[in-house]
Amino acid sequence: MCGRFSVGFEADDLSRKLDALLRDDTVYPSPALQFNPTDPVTFLRGRNGDDGSLRRELAVGRWGLIPSFAETFDSRLPSWNARSETAATLPSFKASLQKWRAVVPVSAYYEYKKSGPGRKDPKQRYIVEPDGDIITFAGLFAFWRDESVADNRDPRAWRLSCSILTMPTPPEEAHAGLHYLHDRLPVPLAPDMINDWIDPGEKNGAGLLDAVLADAYGVASSWKLRPVDLVDGNTRLVEVPNPVA
Repeated sequence: MCGRFSVGFEADDLSRKLDALLRDDTVYPSPALQFNPTDPVTFLRGRNGDDGSLRRELAVGRWGLIPSFAETFDSRLPSWNARSETAATLPSFKASLQKWRAVVPVSAYYEYKKSGPGRKDPKQRYIVEPDGDIITFAGLFAFWRDESVADNRDPRAWRLSCSILTMPTPPEEAHAGLHYLHDRLPVPLAPDMINDWIDPGEKNGAGLLDAVLADAYGVASSWKLRPVDLVDGNTRLVEVPNPVA
Protein backbone atom coordinates (compact mmCIF):
# COMPACT_ATOMS: atom_id res chain seq x y z
CA MET A 1 0.00 0.00 0.00
CA CYS A 2 1.12 3.55 -0.55
CA GLY A 3 -0.88 6.39 0.97
CA ARG A 4 1.80 9.04 1.49
CA PHE A 5 5.03 9.78 -0.36
CA SER A 6 7.65 12.49 -0.73
CA VAL A 7 9.21 14.11 -3.78
CA GLY A 8 12.39 16.08 -3.25
CA PHE A 9 12.91 17.34 -6.79
CA GLU A 10 11.67 20.24 -8.88
CA ALA A 11 10.08 19.33 -12.20
CA ASP A 12 13.26 20.35 -14.06
CA ASP A 13 15.24 17.85 -12.01
CA LEU A 14 12.71 15.08 -12.59
CA SER A 15 12.77 15.88 -16.28
CA ARG A 16 16.53 15.34 -16.40
CA LYS A 17 16.50 12.24 -14.21
CA LEU A 18 13.76 10.59 -16.27
CA ASP A 19 14.77 12.01 -19.68
CA ALA A 20 11.28 13.42 -20.06
CA LEU A 21 9.74 16.52 -21.64
CA LEU A 22 7.96 19.21 -19.65
CA ARG A 23 4.73 20.77 -20.90
CA ASP A 24 4.44 24.55 -21.14
CA ASP A 25 0.74 24.40 -20.25
CA THR A 26 1.26 22.41 -17.03
CA VAL A 27 1.89 23.65 -13.51
CA TYR A 28 4.03 21.05 -11.74
CA PRO A 29 3.86 20.50 -7.97
CA SER A 30 6.74 21.79 -5.88
CA PRO A 31 8.85 19.36 -3.84
CA ALA A 32 7.19 18.27 -0.60
CA LEU A 33 7.83 15.85 2.23
CA GLN A 34 4.29 14.51 2.02
CA PHE A 35 1.87 14.11 -0.87
CA ASN A 36 -1.56 12.83 0.11
CA PRO A 37 -4.37 11.14 -1.85
CA THR A 38 -6.31 13.65 -4.01
CA ASP A 39 -3.23 15.95 -4.24
CA PRO A 40 -1.97 16.83 -7.72
CA VAL A 41 1.16 14.77 -8.38
CA THR A 42 3.68 14.47 -11.19
CA PHE A 43 3.78 11.28 -13.22
CA LEU A 44 5.51 10.03 -16.36
CA ARG A 45 3.48 9.03 -19.40
CA GLY A 46 4.39 7.96 -22.92
CA ARG A 47 3.32 9.56 -26.18
CA ASN A 48 4.07 8.52 -29.74
CA GLY A 49 5.79 11.11 -31.92
CA ASP A 50 4.93 11.75 -35.56
CA ASP A 51 7.71 9.38 -36.55
CA GLY A 52 6.33 6.65 -34.30
CA SER A 53 9.05 7.02 -31.68
CA LEU A 54 8.20 6.97 -27.99
CA ARG A 55 8.35 10.30 -26.17
CA ARG A 56 8.53 10.53 -22.39
CA GLU A 57 6.45 13.35 -20.95
CA LEU A 58 5.87 14.58 -17.39
CA ALA A 59 2.18 15.13 -16.66
CA VAL A 60 0.24 16.16 -13.56
CA GLY A 61 -2.91 14.53 -12.28
CA ARG A 62 -5.01 13.98 -9.20
CA TRP A 63 -3.66 11.15 -7.06
CA GLY A 64 -6.70 8.90 -7.00
CA LEU A 65 -7.79 7.59 -10.36
CA ILE A 66 -11.11 8.79 -11.75
CA PRO A 67 -12.15 6.55 -14.68
CA SER A 68 -13.35 8.16 -17.88
CA PHE A 69 -16.90 6.90 -17.34
CA ALA A 70 -17.28 8.55 -13.90
CA GLU A 71 -20.05 11.13 -13.62
CA THR A 72 -17.94 13.46 -11.50
CA PHE A 73 -14.27 14.15 -10.90
CA ASP A 74 -14.78 14.55 -7.15
CA SER A 75 -14.96 10.92 -6.00
CA ARG A 76 -13.50 10.17 -2.56
CA LEU A 77 -13.23 6.44 -3.18
CA PRO A 78 -9.81 5.01 -2.24
CA SER A 79 -8.52 4.69 -5.80
CA TRP A 80 -5.00 6.03 -5.13
CA ASN A 81 -3.86 2.39 -5.12
CA ALA A 82 -4.81 -0.30 -7.63
CA ARG A 83 -4.33 -3.93 -6.70
CA SER A 84 -2.23 -5.68 -9.33
CA GLU A 85 -4.27 -8.87 -8.89
CA THR A 86 -7.49 -7.21 -10.11
CA ALA A 87 -6.33 -4.25 -12.25
CA ALA A 88 -7.02 -6.16 -15.48
CA THR A 89 -10.64 -6.91 -14.56
CA LEU A 90 -12.00 -4.05 -12.45
CA PRO A 91 -13.86 -1.50 -14.60
CA SER A 92 -12.12 1.42 -12.89
CA PHE A 93 -8.65 0.25 -13.92
CA LYS A 94 -8.78 -2.20 -16.83
CA ALA A 95 -8.87 0.41 -19.62
CA SER A 96 -5.92 2.22 -18.06
CA LEU A 97 -3.89 -0.99 -17.76
CA GLN A 98 -4.45 -1.58 -21.46
CA LYS A 99 -3.44 1.86 -22.78
CA TRP A 100 -2.79 4.49 -20.05
CA ARG A 101 0.09 3.23 -17.94
CA ALA A 102 2.11 5.67 -15.85
CA VAL A 103 5.26 5.88 -13.77
CA VAL A 104 5.05 7.76 -10.47
CA PRO A 105 8.51 9.00 -9.35
CA VAL A 106 9.05 9.49 -5.62
CA SER A 107 11.96 10.17 -3.30
CA ALA A 108 10.50 7.95 -0.57
CA TYR A 109 7.20 6.70 0.77
CA TYR A 110 5.64 6.17 4.19
CA GLU A 111 3.94 3.31 5.97
CA TYR A 112 2.58 3.00 9.49
CA LYS A 113 3.21 0.07 11.83
CA LYS A 114 1.80 -0.56 15.28
CA SER A 115 4.41 0.10 17.94
CA GLY A 116 3.42 -2.92 20.03
CA PRO A 117 1.44 -6.17 19.96
CA GLY A 118 -1.87 -4.74 21.17
CA ARG A 119 -4.71 -3.51 18.96
CA LYS A 120 -4.76 -0.14 20.72
CA ASP A 121 -1.04 0.50 20.56
CA PRO A 122 -0.15 3.68 18.66
CA LYS A 123 1.16 3.49 15.12
CA GLN A 124 4.69 4.54 14.22
CA ARG A 125 5.47 6.14 10.87
CA TYR A 126 8.27 4.59 8.82
CA ILE A 127 9.92 6.09 5.76
CA VAL A 128 11.03 3.72 2.98
CA GLU A 129 13.89 5.07 0.90
CA PRO A 130 15.75 3.85 -2.19
CA ASP A 131 19.43 3.00 -2.35
CA GLY A 132 19.82 5.94 -4.75
CA ASP A 133 17.71 9.08 -4.96
CA ILE A 134 14.50 8.02 -6.70
CA ILE A 135 11.93 5.22 -6.78
CA THR A 136 9.79 4.68 -9.87
CA PHE A 137 6.41 3.10 -9.15
CA ALA A 138 4.29 1.38 -11.77
CA GLY A 139 1.00 3.25 -12.04
CA LEU A 140 -2.05 3.91 -14.14
CA PHE A 141 -3.69 7.10 -15.32
CA ALA A 142 -6.94 8.14 -16.95
CA PHE A 143 -8.54 11.03 -18.81
CA TRP A 144 -11.82 12.56 -17.69
CA ARG A 145 -13.74 14.91 -19.99
CA ASP A 146 -14.76 18.17 -18.30
CA GLU A 147 -17.95 19.13 -20.12
CA SER A 148 -17.81 22.66 -18.70
CA VAL A 149 -15.06 23.36 -21.25
CA ALA A 150 -16.70 23.49 -24.67
CA ASP A 151 -13.65 23.16 -26.91
CA ASN A 152 -12.50 19.53 -27.05
CA ARG A 153 -9.04 20.74 -28.11
CA ASP A 154 -8.57 22.91 -25.03
CA PRO A 155 -6.15 21.14 -22.63
CA ARG A 156 -8.45 22.14 -19.75
CA ALA A 157 -11.19 19.96 -21.24
CA TRP A 158 -9.33 16.85 -20.13
CA ARG A 159 -8.51 16.23 -16.49
CA LEU A 160 -5.94 13.64 -15.50
CA SER A 161 -5.75 11.34 -12.50
CA CYS A 162 -3.47 8.48 -11.53
CA SER A 163 -3.03 5.50 -9.24
CA ILE A 164 -0.10 3.45 -7.93
CA LEU A 165 -0.23 -0.32 -8.39
CA THR A 166 0.32 -2.56 -5.37
CA MET A 167 1.26 -6.20 -4.83
CA PRO A 168 1.76 -8.59 -1.90
CA THR A 169 4.65 -7.64 0.36
CA PRO A 170 7.97 -9.47 -0.13
CA PRO A 171 8.52 -12.71 1.78
CA GLU A 172 10.74 -12.46 4.84
CA GLU A 173 13.73 -13.96 3.04
CA ALA A 174 13.50 -11.33 0.28
CA HIS A 175 13.23 -8.28 2.58
CA ALA A 176 12.46 -8.78 6.26
CA GLY A 177 11.91 -5.08 6.90
CA LEU A 178 9.27 -4.66 4.21
CA HIS A 179 7.72 -8.03 5.03
CA TYR A 180 6.91 -6.99 8.59
CA LEU A 181 6.05 -3.38 7.74
CA HIS A 182 2.84 -3.89 5.74
CA ASP A 183 1.01 -6.60 3.84
CA ARG A 184 1.07 -4.63 0.56
CA LEU A 185 3.94 -3.16 -1.47
CA PRO A 186 3.73 -0.38 -4.08
CA VAL A 187 4.99 -1.97 -7.30
CA PRO A 188 8.52 -0.80 -8.16
CA LEU A 189 9.50 -0.46 -11.79
CA ALA A 190 13.04 -1.17 -12.95
CA PRO A 191 14.54 1.65 -15.07
CA ASP A 192 14.95 -0.62 -18.09
CA MET A 193 11.21 -1.42 -18.02
CA ILE A 194 9.98 2.18 -18.10
CA ASN A 195 9.72 2.60 -21.87
CA ASP A 196 7.90 -0.69 -22.32
CA TRP A 197 5.52 0.16 -19.48
CA ILE A 198 4.51 3.62 -20.72
CA ASP A 199 4.40 2.76 -24.45
CA PRO A 200 0.79 3.59 -25.50
CA GLY A 201 1.17 1.37 -28.55
CA GLU A 202 1.55 -1.74 -26.40
CA LYS A 203 -1.94 -2.98 -25.54
CA ASN A 204 -1.01 -6.12 -23.60
CA GLY A 205 -0.99 -4.38 -20.25
CA ALA A 206 -1.61 -7.59 -18.33
CA GLY A 207 1.46 -9.19 -19.87
CA LEU A 208 3.56 -6.15 -19.11
CA LEU A 209 2.35 -6.16 -15.53
CA ASP A 210 3.36 -9.80 -15.14
CA ALA A 211 6.87 -8.93 -16.32
CA VAL A 212 7.10 -5.98 -13.92
CA LEU A 213 5.89 -8.07 -10.97
CA ALA A 214 8.47 -10.76 -11.72
CA ASP A 215 11.28 -8.25 -11.11
CA ALA A 216 9.64 -6.22 -8.35
CA TYR A 217 11.09 -7.87 -5.24
CA GLY A 218 14.58 -7.65 -6.70
CA VAL A 219 14.12 -3.94 -7.40
CA ALA A 220 12.92 -3.34 -3.83
CA SER A 221 15.63 -5.47 -2.20
CA SER A 222 17.93 -2.49 -1.57
CA TRP A 223 15.29 -0.21 -0.05
CA LYS A 224 15.87 0.93 3.53
CA LEU A 225 13.34 1.90 6.19
CA ARG A 226 13.59 3.85 9.43
CA PRO A 227 11.12 5.27 11.95
CA VAL A 228 10.50 9.01 11.60
CA ASP A 229 8.14 11.80 12.58
CA LEU A 230 7.04 14.78 10.52
CA VAL A 231 7.29 18.06 12.40
CA ASP A 232 7.06 21.80 11.84
CA GLY A 233 4.11 21.69 9.50
CA ASN A 234 5.48 19.10 7.10
CA THR A 235 8.83 20.83 6.67
CA ARG A 236 11.20 18.51 8.49
CA LEU A 237 11.72 14.83 9.24
CA VAL A 238 13.20 13.69 12.53
CA GLU A 239 14.40 10.21 13.32
CA VAL A 240 12.93 8.55 16.39
CA PRO A 241 13.91 5.44 18.36
CA ASN A 242 12.76 2.27 16.67
CA PRO A 243 9.86 0.98 18.82
CA VAL A 244 10.02 -2.51 17.34
CA ALA A 245 13.79 -2.96 17.21
